[in-house]
Amino acid sequence: MDGKTGLTVRDKAGRPRYIGFTVDARVRPGREDMSRALTEAGRVAPGGPVQFNLTVFDGRRGIVKVPHTAKEAAIAALVAVKSAGRERCPVKVATVVTSGTICTVKARMGIPEGPKPWERKRAGSRGRGTGEPGSR
Repeated sequence: MDGKTGLTVRDKAGRPRYIGFTVDARVRPGREDMSRALTEAGRVAPGGPVQFNLTVFDGRRGIVKVPHTAKEAAIAALVAVKSAGRERCPVKVATVVTSGTICTVKARMGIPEGPKPWERKRAGSRGRGTGEPGSR
């Protein structure tokens, strides 16, 4: 805690918010298409520019990470997205849930969690630390 202002490091650095959303479209936009549409919407968001970090997207639903101070502007920018993709196909974005943890958003949206970082196997890694026979 900062003795002068009473702010914690988290208050200065920002607490992340994860916003789960769904996309309704005739043609499913790809991850890059959706990322581009979010970047454009974030530039002109009411309440100031918002930088989206698209963490999960499968064509129908996704999760973005934003600073807690930009949560309201991010939600407004998300629902303002009207088209995505090179062909500018019309889309309708609706927010579903907002939380401070990605696990909660995934659980409420029915998205499988996937492996934990320490459970992932590295592709092509052989040798020390892999747990395989002869790794020492």
